[in-house]
Amino acid sequence: MSDGYKGSAIDELPQIWDGFAKLVRQGLDITAFGVQIMDLPPDYSTKAHDESETGQEEFYLGLRGSGAVLIDPDGERLPLDLDHVARVSPGVSRTLTSGPEGLRVLCVGGCPGEAYKPQDWTQYE
Repeated sequence: MSDGYKGSAIDELPQIWDGFAKLVRQGLDITAFGVQIMDLPPDYSTKAHDESETGQEEFYLGLRGSGAVLIDPDGERLPLDLDHVARVSPGVSRTLTSGPEGLRVLCVGGCPGEAYKPQDWTQYE
């Protein structure tokens, strides 16, 4: 490995929550933005949350399978698959859901106009 680059197989990245989250930022020594990969099992929904506390804007890209970002409380559904991407502002509540084949989703976050500060949960021990 060089100080100027680093690569990894997704499944060889540090993992938390029994492999649900792959810590891309930590695994590749990224410091400019947050980036993780989540593997949602079939027909699964995360807890609704927003990023008001962190101020993070989040970008989602489906890598495998299908699902959606559900915008709460209005119920709008933003598809996530190989042909769709989504962005959600910090104060908007969202739930990630997967279809019958599950969903592998790339999640990228950062605070507009601010230097990136890693969230505690993204620090693998």
